[in-house]
Amino acid sequence: MSPLRVARIPYLNSAPFYRSLSPAPAAGAGSGEEPGADSAGIELIDLPPRQLGVAARSGYVDAGIVSMCDGFRSPEFEPLLGIAGGMASVHGLGVASDGPSHSVLLLSRVRPEELHGASIAVTGETSTSYPLLRLLLERRYGVRAQTFKRVAGDEENEMRRTTHAAALVIGDRALRMAAAGGIEPGALDYNEELLELPSFDADNSSGSTQPFRFVVDLATVWRRWQELPFVFAQWMVRRELDSESRGRLLKMLDSSLDTSLRDLEGLAAAHAAPAGLTPRGAYHYLMGFTYRIGEREQQGITRFRELLEAAPWWDSALPEVVRASPEAPVR
Repeated sequence: MSPLRVARIPYLNSAPFYRSLSPAPAAGAGSGEEPGADSAGIELIDLPPRQLGVAARSGYVDAGIVSMCDGFRSPEFEPLLGIAGGMASVHGLGVASDGPSHSVLLLSRVRPEELHGASIAVTGETSTSYPLLRLLLERRYGVRAQTFKRVAGDEENEMRRTTHAAALVIGDRALRMAAAGGIEPGALDYNEELLELPSFDADNSSGSTQPFRFVVDLATVWRRWQELPFVFAQWMVRRELDSESRGRLLKMLDSSLDTSLRDLEGLAAAHAAPAGLTPRGAYHYLMGFTYRIGEREQQGITRFRELLEAAPWWDSALPEVVRASPEAPVR
């Protein structure tokens, strides 16, 4: 029997789901993950959000924590629902934030409302954060006609060196870039819609004449705008997947989540370094997420989809790929 191919997003905010699915760590590795008794027959495949969406649509994976926009566009996948831990998983499992996410950030040289007509660099890993950014710029800030360009190659260095007016960064890369500027979860109040950081690129490692000055947490802006949580991704499975496999996967995910939430400090300490955080910062970061989708999270999903389907660009392609940043910095 073929193993169940489960996609794993290699971001810190997804780590609580994988303690029962991960293979045993090497001696002394201290991964913070514990192999589950039922994890045999599971093949984990590390994929960032956008690549996971491609894999889902192509049939390469059976299940995964699928970015919301990929879920909207993938009729062959559906939410993983059922009974876990004696409780009905009415709306399923996922990654949601009812406030700051700390890792879906717009770094900008100017205030968001001043980005009209500007060029914005976009991480190649995003499926949902890019449409969310466009909605917020257009509907929250009244900014239109931007040029969005997807960065390729050595993305982290490109983002640091970019001369675009702003850059959208997500996941652990966003955490590392913010930490390099001296901020991490728990150190600043990301509940503020706009953070002004005159020394964000303090060592001028970008090589540009003007460092990023502002940081916008997109989840914070969404929460203030819609007064609803934002769901970034949801556990989904192929529609053809049999009920036994669904139930086994849901049981493992629920067990992983329970174990992780009981020892969140330990999980945070084990995964902090790759994200560029201190154990304390990683703990504050993980505390900001909701992993069981409730009624308000479902309302957030519905509202996000409604706004997207009303946008004229929703069915258009993602930003073009660029490896250089020819635009002059905004002054």
